[in-house]
Amino acid sequence: MRSLQSSFHQSLINLLMEKYILKFIPLFLLIFSSHKGTAQYYCYTCNYDSLYQQMLSKKKPEEKVKLITILLEHGDWSYSTIFEGKFHLLDQLLAYNKQSKTVDATSYIKMHEGYDYGRKKNWEQALKSLKESVNLFDKQKKSILFLLLDIRLAYNLSNKQEERLEYFKDKLDYYRVNGPVENEAACYHSLGGSYTYKGDYNSGISNYLKAADIYKSIDPHLSVITINVVGAQYAEWGNDERAKEYFNKTIPLLKNYKDSGSTGYAYNALVKIALKEGNNKQALNYANEELKNRGKFMNGVAIALLDKALVYLSLKKPDLAYPNLIESKKITDTTKLKIISNAPLYEIDYGYYQYYEQMHNDEKAEQSLLTAYKNAVQEKASPLQLKYLKALSLFYKRRNKQDEALKYVTFYYALNDTLERRAGAFNIAQYENEQKDKEQTERINALKQERIVQDYKLSQRNKIIWGVVVVLLLISALLVFISRQLQRNKRILKKLKSTQRKLIQSEKMASLGELTAGIAHEIQNPLNFVNNFSEVNTELLQELKNELQADNKQEAFSLADDIIENEQKINHHGKRADAIVKGMLQHSRSNTSKKEPTDINKLADEYLRLCYHGLRAKDQFFNVTMQTDFDQSLEKINIIPQDIGRVLLNLYTNAFYVVNEKRKEQHEIYEPSVTVTTKRMGDKVEIKVADNGNGIPQKILDKIFQPFFTTKPTGQGTGLGLSLSYDIIKAHGGELKVETKEGEGAEFTIILSSKFN
Repeated sequence: MRSLQSSFHQSLINLLMEKYILKFIPLFLLIFSSHKGTAQYYCYTCNYDSLYQQMLSKKKPEEKVKLITILLEHGDWSYSTIFEGKFHLLDQLLAYNKQSKTVDATSYIKMHEGYDYGRKKNWEQALKSLKESVNLFDKQKKSILFLLLDIRLAYNLSNKQEERLEYFKDKLDYYRVNGPVENEAACYHSLGGSYTYKGDYNSGISNYLKAADIYKSIDPHLSVITINVVGAQYAEWGNDERAKEYFNKTIPLLKNYKDSGSTGYAYNALVKIALKEGNNKQALNYANEELKNRGKFMNGVAIALLDKALVYLSLKKPDLAYPNLIESKKITDTTKLKIISNAPLYEIDYGYYQYYEQMHNDEKAEQSLLTAYKNAVQEKASPLQLKYLKALSLFYKRRNKQDEALKYVTFYYALNDTLERRAGAFNIAQYENEQKDKEQTERINALKQERIVQDYKLSQRNKIIWGVVVVLLLISALLVFISRQLQRNKRILKKLKSTQRKLIQSEKMASLGELTAGIAHEIQNPLNFVNNFSEVNTELLQELKNELQADNKQEAFSLADDIIENEQKINHHGKRADAIVKGMLQHSRSNTSKKEPTDINKLADEYLRLCYHGLRAKDQFFNVTMQTDFDQSLEKINIIPQDIGRVLLNLYTNAFYVVNEKRKEQHEIYEPSVTVTTKRMGDKVEIKVADNGNGIPQKILDKIFQPFFTTKPTGQGTGLGLSLSYDIIKAHGGELKVETKEGEGAEFTIILSSKFN
């Protein structure tokens, strides 16, 4: 059984980390950075908003400057605001630095100039200024990871892919010798994108993975983002299984980081994979997840809407696809999103082509496909050009325009030959590249050894000693603090355990209370029979005496037979009342955890009737249609009957509650109904409890099995019923699942093993 204790433990640890320890990180950072001669100020994992508020609260200009340098090297940015946001940060840095002279402003002036050009979309000048600032920072051996990644973005937006490749190859050679390693990671990251753009997925993925390995020690979140990109590249490369392996690892981690943008990027690739596999239903689920995770990033929303439209087109539902195409186009008319950018491929015109094809509008289909091809040529998107050329040739062939079809087929094979030669160049040169890499690595290692010797001679021992002293003092302070917190947490945990036991007992007694009225109704029926037949027997005995006195033996024997028959009925109904009382006692007694062979159909039916009559006793206007469909081939299964009965009682109570609430809202137009079914599924037994209530909203579906979560008004529910039910079923080695549709109802399914264990 899941323990509430572990949940409380985790909550306390999270509170401790969030409330105390994380607040000290910027303080530690400032202590180290304030030491004379320190040139580096950065904290990739710090919370951006928290750092910004600290900067605003500082009084001294030098403290503000140091915190702004950290904010500038922070990845918590939307691509749509990155140049604008960093431009204004640099405005503040230069203003405060005029007062304090904290840093050498030359490199930041060039950086400011580059981001200014970037926000004005002048990418030529933006690249020039930003690269000049990089050269100035390199002289200081400064970590500029996100500045380098921003340059990569500027290259993307200016569509200068070849120039980008050469630039980052040169910078990688430089940083592998001179450091720092963060800048090396940024270069690998940028090269990964350049190689995959050229169609060399082997080199592209390798560089992304090298970047991810370095990011692990710098910013684990950034490492996960990069590995997520690797999954998308495997999907583009055609290795769908490998792509899904990566996404299975990254999506849960990204959700923990609340990184909706990267999560949406993963679902974009999964949509394409599902469509390729012909699994349209799964593709639609992925498209909905993508749209849900795109959030405020409008370009991402546009891509998600397009993906959803493509799924509907694959389902041959153009009427559902069209609104998504319109909405996607409306967004990108504002944001000017291109086919190729930092986001996944955006094929809006190809989407319209498919739509008009299905609507049999040849003129608009042709126009959309030609526009898609023209844009792919302008942006040098070779894979898309091949795709559209093939589509054009088939389009004209279907319409018997042989000359046009032949023209585009010729273009297709010419481009395909070019790409194959380019791909072949990668394969032929692979051995030579390995040899060159080996020689270059040896040369770099030799240079690094020389640099290490020089740095050792120039190092100052007092810096190391001072750093060690500060670290020891901080560790000592933290140990004292943590020790005190642990003592306090032990006391709190003891109280929580006591509260937990009381709450569980309270839930058990609440379920017993639900049964009481139903049991009273059930036991009244056999008692009425006993009383009625007893009264009849009294009259018959009097008649028997009269007949015996009259010496009428034949009539006396007949009366005796009637008395015997009535006695048998009294005995039958007495035993029935006895069974009901025993069942009540079994429910109320402590759980012995002893399994026994149990007729699950009988158990489900018995608790259904008891629950219904219990609610009827409380509310005489309560009425519901109960339907049962029990599999009569089911044999007895080995369970703890009072525990499974408790689960069934909870599900029945919840079902009756929701249909009754809906009845109050809709009155005569609604007929409440609860259905209970059992079924054998191989070596499993399935029990379903369905209602036609209002269903469970999707936003709370993940919370319903959590302890203390309830949607009932205050005082009407403890929030422990479903949590304890879930634990009981898990303890039996089974499953408790729910399916729901808002406005139509919910269905809870219990799956238990039919084997004896």
